[in-house]
Amino acid sequence: MARRAPGPLWETPKPRGVHGSYGPAVIAWAYDNLGIVMGPWQAYALTQALRHDRNGNILARVALISTGRQNGKSVIVRAFYGWLLDVGRTLEPFRGWTTLLAAAHDAKQARIIYGSVLGDLLTIPRITEQTKGRYAPVRLTEFRGIQMHGLTFDTVTSQPGSARGLSAGAIAWDEMLTQTDWEMWEALSPTQSAQRSPIMLLTSTAGNVESVVLRAFYDRLRREASGDDKPDSSFYGAWWASRDTGAALDWTQIKQANPALGDGRLTKAAISSEHRILPVDSWQRERLNHFVDVVAAGAFNPGVWAECRTPGPLDGHPGPFVLGVDVQPGWERGTIVAAGIRTDGRIGVSVYRDFIAAEGDTVSASDIVRELLAFPDPVSRIVWDSVSGAHSEFVRTAVDAWATEWLAQKPHEVVAACMDVTELIQSGRLAVDDPLLDQQLPNVARRPVGQDGAFRFSRAHSLGAIDGFMAMTLAAHAVASVEALPSLI
Repeated sequence: MARRAPGPLWETPKPRGVHGSYGPAVIAWAYDNLGIVMGPWQAYALTQALRHDRNGNILARVALISTGRQNGKSVIVRAFYGWLLDVGRTLEPFRGWTTLLAAAHDAKQARIIYGSVLGDLLTIPRITEQTKGRYAPVRLTEFRGIQMHGLTFDTVTSQPGSARGLSAGAIAWDEMLTQTDWEMWEALSPTQSAQRSPIMLLTSTAGNVESVVLRAFYDRLRREASGDDKPDSSFYGAWWASRDTGAALDWTQIKQANPALGDGRLTKAAISSEHRILPVDSWQRERLNHFVDVVAAGAFNPGVWAECRTPGPLDGHPGPFVLGVDVQPGWERGTIVAAGIRTDGRIGVSVYRDFIAAEGDTVSASDIVRELLAFPDPVSRIVWDSVSGAHSEFVRTAVDAWATEWLAQKPHEVVAACMDVTELIQSGRLAVDDPLLDQQLPNVARRPVGQDGAFRFSRAHSLGAIDGFMAMTLAAHAVASVEALPSLI
């Protein structure tokens, strides 16, 4: 008996007038030509999304399909577009089409689907034979579009003018969560107005507070699925998600959001590894497929932090130490954290002083400096964020300092510290046992900075004070940095 995948948590009701579906034809084409065996959930989603009326017209002008990451959503689009280019274009409802599009926020994302379809078609000898000759009816190119008997497949992005002059029969949107405004949707929607049987196929994992387009369709799906809104046959939605949103490694909940679990695409080992590393909000969004309405992603999974806990992380350490210091905006509190390399190679950190202002008062920069100078053990370096309100006081003190280096960390150095300490925590190379840091950890949020995945811990987006955590971050990074190692070992 074939394995049954869990059904979607939310799905729009069956529309009236269903006469059949192109889904089975797409599934058969993918198997016969590419050797792709659709999983139960993929077959279900294709069959439901591609239902047609008695005239062969696809009922859903917009179809939204969502699961957790890496469940094979892109395979659905690959198969559908490959079938359209090879076979579907000959059917009456699609015969007038001239263009298929892969749409995404940027070109790199849009070309993921395009490259997959191109790679698929290049494996089919029957198709590649038709590319030969000056007037060949088929052209399979990497950057100039795919053309098959008058039907062209290309990409489109948010770049101004990208969709100008197009008239698209099908538009596949990859990772709708990246659409943070309606500009691209408004540009592409009119390109289908004159088409017979058009469809927009939307695939994505759950987004965040900025995923305004995806959230609008998600809310529409839930309203129609729950009966709060009257169903509209021009919209189909299927959303696989867990019923609960806890942070535990609950396989029942995980499978509800990941219907491919067990069919070879996903493994329990891989998901268990994710659970160990991902912050709670990222876990809930990417693996349980629930929207998490926070402005910035949390920095850590509490389970990862727990594995760094070590009694007396600096007990018996002779020094020298690095001191990290940070003051919370508003000067209501500040923290000094000591860090050093342990004999086991890990970096130990411990809160040395925690300053809390009396009600209606503020922390004094001179009090912080006094405690820094009074640290009882050898100190090789004192570090702080250069944008801190205490910066000028620290700089004045540094002029008269003895052998200790007083180093203000510039913004790019703070980014490096945040990324470095994240890696130290995730790999278990940090040793910590302090209630203040435990208390502040859940507050810490991170904010993307620039390109290539860089980030920093964000005071503005965090849920509370993070002065202790920032002081720890700066101190631990200074110990771990290549420049600091010779003087600290």
